[in-house]
Amino acid sequence: MGIDYLAVLERYGEAFADAVDGNLDRPVPSCPGWTVDDLVAHLAAVQGWWLSVLLAKGPMPDPAVARRAGETGPDRVAGWREITARYQAVQHEYGGEPAVWVPWGAGLDTAAAVAWRQAHELVVHCWDAQNAVGAAARIPEELAADGVDEFADHFLGAREWGREPAEVAFVTPERTWSLGSPDAAGAVRRGVSAVRRGRAVTVTGTAEEVYLLVWGRLTAEQVRVTGDRELLDRLLTWPDVH
Repeated sequence: MGIDYLAVLERYGEAFADAVDGNLDRPVPSCPGWTVDDLVAHLAAVQGWWLSVLLAKGPMPDPAVARRAGETGPDRVAGWREITARYQAVQHEYGGEPAVWVPWGAGLDTAAAVAWRQAHELVVHCWDAQNAVGAAARIPEELAADGVDEFADHFLGAREWGREPAEVAFVTPERTWSLGSPDAAGAVRRGVSAVRRGRAVTVTGTAEEVYLLVWGRLTAEQVRVTGDRELLDRLLTWPDVH
């Protein structure tokens, strides 16, 4: 049985609210320059945007409408609670359908894919908030491994792989991901053999460590890296956002 992303949204939403309540002035070490207040505002904006995406049922939502949907008002935590409740209600209502605009792949995917993306958005930011107050909870192995899959499906294909054939392997005690240079459609190749003539790098750690690494919450020094470190750095470099 797979992961219930709607249950993840509910569970981690409550955990996030518990962590941020009364701590808005705390710095967030995993998001340099941000306070917990900034983190709450960011998550509200993200979930407001995806609420607008779902309601649009196909086309990219009007940016002004999406921006307003993510505004919390003066009470940051209460405003976020209202936004996440609206988002989760619509996500529950839609289930796996309809097809909606997305910023990955061919630009159209199911509402279920949005739930997958937003579940991991929330898990990572819940970890940020808990870490900021010294209470980061362990991310379960199954959920962390699923997050590595989500990263590979939605983001890794768009990274700068370079002109040569290349492969990155993520190795945990439970599972190995062998991911190769994207195909013509922009999807990473899965289950490829080691690159004989090209660039290759292997990352070894727990599923939670690999998950936090690909989301920029751990550094390469906190896991075991063998092979082409420069390739890994390029594949895991995020834009200047959190």
